[in-house]
Amino acid sequence: MKIIRPYRFRTWLILLLFATSLFTFLVVGSVILLVKIPQISNAHQASITKAVSEISDRVETVLNFLEADLDLVGHALSHLPHDEIQHAISHPSKGRFDAFYLVHKNGELAAAYIRDESETRWHELAGLDLSQNMLFQEASLSNDAVWSDRYLSVVSGHVTEAVAMRISDNGDVIIGELSIRNQINLDHSFASSQSISFSVLDSNGEIIADSDPESLKQTFLPQVSALIQNDHQRSIVRHVTINDIEYDIASKFSNILGWHFTARISTGRHNPEISSLIEIVIACFGGSLIIGLIMVPFWARAMVSPLNGIVEHASRTARGVTLPPRKKGAVLEFNRLLADLDRLATAVRIRQQELGRLNDGLEMRVRERTAELEHINSELSSTVQALNLTQDELVQSEKMAALGRLVAGIAHELNTPLGNGRMAVSTLSDQNAEFTRLLEQGLRKSDLNDYLAQVQNLTTMIERNIMRAGDLVSSFKQVAVDRTSSHRRKFSIAEVIDEIILTLTPSLKNRPIRIQKHVDADITLDSFPGEFGQIITNLVDNALIHAFDADTPGTVSIHASPAPDRDDAILLEIRDDGRGMEQDVLDHIFDPFFTTRMGTGGTGLGLSITANAVSSLLGGTICASSTPGQGTCFRVICPLVAPAHANKA
Repeated sequence: MKIIRPYRFRTWLILLLFATSLFTFLVVGSVILLVKIPQISNAHQASITKAVSEISDRVETVLNFLEADLDLVGHALSHLPHDEIQHAISHPSKGRFDAFYLVHKNGELAAAYIRDESETRWHELAGLDLSQNMLFQEASLSNDAVWSDRYLSVVSGHVTEAVAMRISDNGDVIIGELSIRNQINLDHSFASSQSISFSVLDSNGEIIADSDPESLKQTFLPQVSALIQNDHQRSIVRHVTINDIEYDIASKFSNILGWHFTARISTGRHNPEISSLIEIVIACFGGSLIIGLIMVPFWARAMVSPLNGIVEHASRTARGVTLPPRKKGAVLEFNRLLADLDRLATAVRIRQQELGRLNDGLEMRVRERTAELEHINSELSSTVQALNLTQDELVQSEKMAALGRLVAGIAHELNTPLGNGRMAVSTLSDQNAEFTRLLEQGLRKSDLNDYLAQVQNLTTMIERNIMRAGDLVSSFKQVAVDRTSSHRRKFSIAEVIDEIILTLTPSLKNRPIRIQKHVDADITLDSFPGEFGQIITNLVDNALIHAFDADTPGTVSIHASPAPDRDDAILLEIRDDGRGMEQDVLDHIFDPFFTTRMGTGGTGLGLSITANAVSSLLGGTICASSTPGQGTCFRVICPLVAPAHANKA
């Protein structure tokens, strides 16, 4: 049994209050996080979806202005003579483009302007063949402005973005290069959350512009590009990991520019709002922990103080001290407990007085009952001794009765061979007298032959009946000796069982019962043959008495073989196919004086004697199994060599 270590009530109450407060806040904090974090995530997803639409609209608006500027420049140049174009393009009125140049329909560069480059460099570029330039080819075939991806310009020598448009019917194209990063400001002024980052990616996934300074140092975000490369549909929020940070990202594709606009926001503990919420919950949990450590002892003391007074009052009352009633406190249950304790103390005092009076009378009654019990115990001892003697006498009587039945059966069985022998002797005497008479009158050969044949037949009959009587007497003598004295000797099981069956023959002569024997002939025991034979006789008699009615045919089988799983013992089974037993009868068949034939000749000692002989003298075990209507089987396991016992005379 597990012993629980006891604690003071105050300590237990402190732990209980403290654990309750911590558990309560832990549950509340967990619920807050479980509810708020999904709400924050949903709000952020809605924010980035809205923000990506706003940034795409804003950038497209800014770039529309750039297209308009380039269109004005292109139309102005288209009305100038060819030799004045380079002079006009060398002094742009606005400086929003880093470079722009005019390309004829055949792809020949007509004039160019490159910021921070000399005019000599501009003139050197004249006549450059740009017919294979993808931007030039697309602009030549389109009536609208065409924007390029991020690329390395062969004109300016810089990595840049460009816009191109056809400015005249003759197919001339003007191309303007500019840094989109310098033209658009991807700040957080129009976003609902300052944690949102924006980026613009070309059709190849290269970064054109980004609001994050760290991302500006990169030209490619493979995680983002893999998500949006083939996504030209409406904005869908996706999840991506960049530099070990989880992001929710929304994208929008611009059909006008061919670029992707993205808005992303960190999720989980990297999100400032979620991180702040977690920090607030942890701070509140720590604050409640500190407040609990400070306040709980005071609460426990306030709750335990009146209880300690009640405990002290009860303790003194239990020691027999008479105390005046305590004043009532503020707790109703404690007041009821005090009142009950006072009533209990009064009742205890009254009971003590009554017990004192009863104790005096009880001592007298105890002395009287003790004397009576001693007298009864003496009588019981005498009765037990008498019962033991009676039981021994009954056992001996049962044995002698069995031997008497055996003697009566043998005597009856001897009657037949002895009567037959006497009749044969008498007949032989008559034949001798007749032979003498014939001899005096004159003997014929036929008379002599008849006489000799009759003498031979009568002699054979006399010999057979005398041998039968001798076998019966021999078997009876051996069985009687074994039954009346428990001498130990080596004997063959088959021989003992044959002798037992022979002695049982008179009991079976007038009944349709067959005894079958299945015995290994080579089994020899060093044991007590008398007790062994008595066991077999009792079990067979029990079957004859209880298993079958007087005129009911049946079979009793005796089996003897080596015990299974044992090399030093035999298994003896006595089976019948009679009426069987119920379980409540089977449970008590080896109990002394238990019988189902009380008043009709049953003593209830046969199976008790059998079980005692098996266990005490032969050193074996006995058990029985039975099914109503299907017979009974007794199983006896006894060792080949019986335990050492003193021979009983």
